[in-house]
Amino acid sequence: MPSKISSLEDLVRVNTRGFRGEALASIAAVSRLTLVTRTPDSLAGTRVIVEGGDLVENISLGAPIGTMVQVRDLFYNTPARLKFMRSESTEIRRILQVITQQALSFPSVGFSLLNKGKKLLEFAAKQTLQDRLRQIFGSSIEGMLLELIPGDLPVQVTGFVAKPESARKDRSGQYLFVNQRPISSRLLTATFEQAFEGIIMANMRPLGAIFIALDPEDVDVNVHPTKEEVRFRDERMVGGIVHRIVAESLRRASLVPYARIPDEQNRAQPSPVKRYDTAGIFSSPDRIISESFEQKRKARLEQTDLGIYAHRMERTTPPAPPPTATSQIHVEQESLPPQETEVSRSADEFWEFIRDAEPLGQIADTYIAASAPDALLLIDQHAAHERIMYEKITFRDSEPALQHLLIPITFDVDISQITEMERLRPHLAALGIEVEPFGGQAFVIQTLPADLVEMDAPAMIREVLELGELDEATAAPLKIREEIMRRMACHSAIRAGQKLSREEMVRLIKDLQKTRFAFTCPHGRPTMILLTKDHLARQFKR
Repeated sequence: MPSKISSLEDLVRVNTRGFRGEALASIAAVSRLTLVTRTPDSLAGTRVIVEGGDLVENISLGAPIGTMVQVRDLFYNTPARLKFMRSESTEIRRILQVITQQALSFPSVGFSLLNKGKKLLEFAAKQTLQDRLRQIFGSSIEGMLLELIPGDLPVQVTGFVAKPESARKDRSGQYLFVNQRPISSRLLTATFEQAFEGIIMANMRPLGAIFIALDPEDVDVNVHPTKEEVRFRDERMVGGIVHRIVAESLRRASLVPYARIPDEQNRAQPSPVKRYDTAGIFSSPDRIISESFEQKRKARLEQTDLGIYAHRMERTTPPAPPPTATSQIHVEQESLPPQETEVSRSADEFWEFIRDAEPLGQIADTYIAASAPDALLLIDQHAAHERIMYEKITFRDSEPALQHLLIPITFDVDISQITEMERLRPHLAALGIEVEPFGGQAFVIQTLPADLVEMDAPAMIREVLELGELDEATAAPLKIREEIMRRMACHSAIRAGQKLSREEMVRLIKDLQKTRFAFTCPHGRPTMILLTKDHLARQFKR
C-alpha cells in the first residue's frame, strides 16, 4: 500500500481518511479477522485470516475488486477488555452513529448494517445529501430542510439545517464536517446554535448537517488520535462565516407553521413504533434586513468580531435545488400516517401571500383570526407583540429616551440574589433602567425607557435573576443583555386575555410584517399558524 505521506508538505495538507495499518493489526490481535482484497490490475485476490494475532491463512483466490474486512468475536481472547463492553444496544447505537456520519459524508456511496442477520438500515448508493437527511431524520423532517447557500468566501459552507420547529432536546441531530471529515467542535456547535437564538425554544437544539470546505493548510486534523477534533488557523473567521450562512438560510425562509389537522382515519392509526432501539439517531427570517438596520443592532449589543464578520458577507443568489432521488430506510416500523403536504415558500413569498390579511376578531381574547387569500391566519397576540417589542428595543436608532419616575418603584430581591443584582445593574442602566440600592435586600427603580413606562420592571428583573446564569455569563455581557431585552419585551407586550380593537389588530399585523424574525417570539414560540384552504377542504371532505 503506498504511503499517504510522500513529502513534507503532505504533513500540513492531510486530505486522506484511509484506514491505518497499525489499527488493523491491533484489531486482528484481539479478534478473529478475515481480510479479502483484490486490486483492479490483479487476476486473483488474497484472503488473510488472523485469529488472536496469529496468522491462520494467507492464500490466493477469486475475489471481486475491492477490500472486505470481517471482524468476529471481538476481545474473545482478552476477557478483561470484554467485560468493559457496554450493552448490545449501546454498542449498536455507537456503530449506527459512525455509519450515519459516513453516510452523510459520502451520500453517493451505499452503506448497509446487519446485526445477527437482520438488516437494521440501508443507504442506497447515488443518493443526494437531502435524501440521506430525510432517511436519517425520518418523515417528520419533510418540508423542514433549508439549504445552506455558500457565498464567494474563503470558507465554503454547505449542507442543510432544519426549521426551528424540528428542534430536539439533545444534539443527536447535529452533524459537522470539515473537508468531508466528521468532526466535533464546541466552537462550531455554539456558532450553529447561536444562529437560531431568538427563534428556537429554550433548551432545544437545532438539527442540521453542515459541511465546511477550506484549504487543508488552514486546518489541523491531528489534534486527537481519532481525528474528530480539529483546530483552525483562523477560528473566528470560520465561526463567523458559519454563523452568517446559517442565519441567511433562516432569514430567507418562511418559518410559519402550517396547521396539521389529522382526519379520523389518520387519528385512528398508531404512531410509528421502531422495533430496534436507535433513539437519538433515527428519531423522530424572515425578510433580509437592511445593512444600516443590522449595523444598529451590532452597535447596540457590542457584538464580538465573530458576529460582525458574520454580517459583512454579501448574499448570493441561491442556485436551483439539486434533483432528488427516492430513498427508504430499512428500520422495521409500523406504517406511517400520511402527512399533509405544505407549500414551501420564502419569507417574501409568504408575506406576499398574506399581504391583504384582514383581522376577523379574537379567539378567547388571546388569538387574532385574520383572513388571507385561500387561508386563515391565527396569530398569538402576546407572542407577536413580544417579537415587535423585542426588535424595537434591540434596533433603536439611538439611546432610549429616559422617563424619570415621579414615584420610584421599590422592590425586594432574595438575599441570595443581592450579589447578582449588583452585577445586573450596569446592564439594566445601558437599556434605560436605572436601579439603585435602597438598603438590605431593597432596590429602587429611578428611570425607565420613555416608551416602556407600562412595563412591569420588578417582575422582569426577578425573572432574569431567577435564571441563575449570571455567574457563568459574567464574561459574556452580550448574553446577559440579550436575556434582559427578551424579558423587557415580554413584560411590555400585549397580554393573553387582553381585548383589542380592530385598529389595534390591524396595527399589530402590519408591525409584525416589518420585523426581522416575525415567525417566532424572542423565546422561540411561534407567533402565527397558517390554516390553508386545502386543509379546510380535507376536513369538510371536499
